[in-house]
Amino acid sequence: MDIETVNRFLNPDISMMQGVGDMEVTEEENTLAIQMGHIVTAKALESGVDAVVPAMRDPEIPVSVGQFRIVPYAMPAAQQPYVVDDPVIQARLARVYEQEQTGELEEPNSMVVACASNVCTSEQALDVKPQSSGEQIVLYVCGGGFVSSDTALLKWHYMRVSQELGQRVFVPRYHVAPAHVFPRAIHDVYTAFMYLVNQGFRAQDITVLGISAGANIALAVVELLRIQKEPEPSRIVVVAPCVDLTLSMDSWTRNHDKCVLGYIPEENPHSMPRVYYGDVESGVDVLAMLRHPLLSPLFGRVHTGPPLQIHSGTCDALADDAIALAQHVPHAELITYP
Repeated sequence: MDIETVNRFLNPDISMMQGVGDMEVTEEENTLAIQMGHIVTAKALESGVDAVVPAMRDPEIPVSVGQFRIVPYAMPAAQQPYVVDDPVIQARLARVYEQEQTGELEEPNSMVVACASNVCTSEQALDVKPQSSGEQIVLYVCGGGFVSSDTALLKWHYMRVSQELGQRVFVPRYHVAPAHVFPRAIHDVYTAFMYLVNQGFRAQDITVLGISAGANIALAVVELLRIQKEPEPSRIVVVAPCVDLTLSMDSWTRNHDKCVLGYIPEENPHSMPRVYYGDVESGVDVLAMLRHPLLSPLFGRVHTGPPLQIHSGTCDALADDAIALAQHVPHAELITYP
């Protein structure tokens, strides 16, 4: 696979915002899309996305372009227990909170710190501490259909965001389904936000950027911040947001042959929502549960939150999610691409 193919999928004008539009998707590009977590397949679920294209797992980033560091993070002692309105979700959140508090979570949390060469002035730039008073940063929540995060190929995109904005980028490596189901990813990203604030960053200086499934998680985290009465980020930017896990939007089928994002109906046990939610509790109406704002932010109170910018492609399977979100949030800015 040549670098031109990789760059096409890392170019936000094509892959992150526009989907593939009217471009023909080759078998090679389709495989790359699977590796990047844009398609949920049985093979991806069984073998893990990193094993699909092992040769592309760890592309080199020249130091002249920028630097990366993976750092551990943990739940701050002052982080309060979650209190939400649904007893099933409350029980799930309470369980993951208690496991984090007691050190019983199977895998510790970590985040990528990405700093482009025009931003890094010293090695300390890779520390999780403000480099100056009021430093503005980006909390980047990866996409990946809830089954992958921090795919190695996205390193180039972290660096591009850092370079273009002149800001450091922090990327929580949140845990994914099917091994770690809802709400673990939300807890991981919420905890990353609280950790950054605990390290001295101000919430008002943090931009939250979410891509696809990462946009779902990012908006859910902001909803949870509001529920918990914690400071919210200064702004939210979402690209190809997946905000309705009932998968009821027409663009899922209308753009099925134009977008690399595969469509499996919600009721299928291998569908994206079912894999993300995991085992269903006895007596729970799954479809009704999937409308909860922490699972489908479209049905939440984001209309009262921070400034929101939405990027979407008209040929994207998630195009109607983006339009519905913009209609739900009067102050949102919707930017569409042909």
